[in-house]
Amino acid sequence: MRNLQSIGMEKGLLYETIITTQDANRKPNAAPIGVICRGVNEVVIYLHEGSQTSRNIKANRRFIVNILKDPLRFVESTLGTPPLNHFDQYRDDFYLKDTDAFFSATVKDIKDIVKKDDLGPSKLSIITAEVDDIKIKRDQVEPLNRAIFAILEALIYLSRMEIADKDTATIYSGKIRDMSRIVSRVGGSEHKKAMNTILEALENRDE
Repeated sequence: MRNLQSIGMEKGLLYETIITTQDANRKPNAAPIGVICRGVNEVVIYLHEGSQTSRNIKANRRFIVNILKDPLRFVESTLGTPPLNHFDQYRDDFYLKDTDAFFSATVKDIKDIVKKDDLGPSKLSIITAEVDDIKIKRDQVEPLNRAIFAILEALIYLSRMEIADKDTATIYSGKIRDMSRIVSRVGGSEHKKAMNTILEALENRDE
């Protein structure tokens, strides 16, 4: 039986995915959600109270995680939901037809919390779910982790600092440190090692 390692998901890392659910009228919904790989067959997601995804999952206690890199699907799922003909059915659930891989998950635990950040307090649901079944639809499956993109972005800013004026270089330095915070939050050990190397290069440049 396949587990999350078979689609490139590593324990402890957060991946950018699109989660599909359905409401009481069996209308499918899609939303971009970060999924944390808790183990080979367990995931955790954080959902804001009141979202359609949260309501559907709490009602059905099931959802599907779509692994894909299509930017248009992420845009559609953020601004609304993809057209109905972009969904297909797997057993009693819905997934996105053009996904690279997907897996169904059953909720094991829901914990409601209040989180405080720069935007103020917000109510979140921490949902732990067990992976039921994994389907691979493409020869190559690569789940998206923001850390690699943050590293590439940091490298772009670092390289541009060589030709930037002092004020612009200061802005770029701040951008690099923003990217570092992303890597620290969602990246693995290799991501963090790479980011530390970039930060060392930045500090040596500032000396």
